[in-house]
Amino acid sequence: MSQHHEKEELLEDELIQEAEEAAEEYEAQEEIIEEYQEEISKDENKIAKLQDALARSQADFDNFKKRTERDKDDMVFFLKADIFKKILPRLDDLERIIKNTPAEMQEWALFEWVVTLQKSLLKDLNKLWVEAFESVWHEVDPEKHEVMTQVPGEEWVIIDEFEKWYMISGRVLRVAKVVVWNGQ
Repeated sequence: MSQHHEKEELLEDELIQEAEEAAEEYEAQEEIIEEYQEEISKDENKIAKLQDALARSQADFDNFKKRTERDKDDMVFFLKADIFKKILPRLDDLERIIKNTPAEMQEWALFEWVVTLQKSLLKDLNKLWVEAFESVWHEVDPEKHEVMTQVPGEEWVIIDEFEKWYMISGRVLRVAKVVVWNGQ
């Protein structure tokens, strides 16, 4: 063999060896890339689970805030209702006095004071979101009326009330006690 030919063979062997080394290095890098991809996939799954847990926790917290606010509103309502339910019978008494005072006594200063006191109490209650409602000539609504007496006449129309019904902040505070026609 000639020297030239030997050099070519040596060069060829070196190239083959370099190619084999490059192939081995490429395979090693592919394995590393696969390991990283598996880790990335696991991390993406963990991230998805954490995002889901975070979304659930946020929803739970929002529900907790709403429930707490609703419970607070209920507590305030019941506390106010308890106080106002103690005041309303006195207001009913004043209204009965006004309604049943004979005409000749309605000129007295004491009667005028009772009327002024009754109007003042109603005004103060309105400032505290308590509203009184008339029931006479309306149909009976079980949510707002308690039928105390029935008399012959058009069915379920209220003709008189013993006590008015009241609402506070859009909720029934006290139902009206009413007299209705019974439809006979």
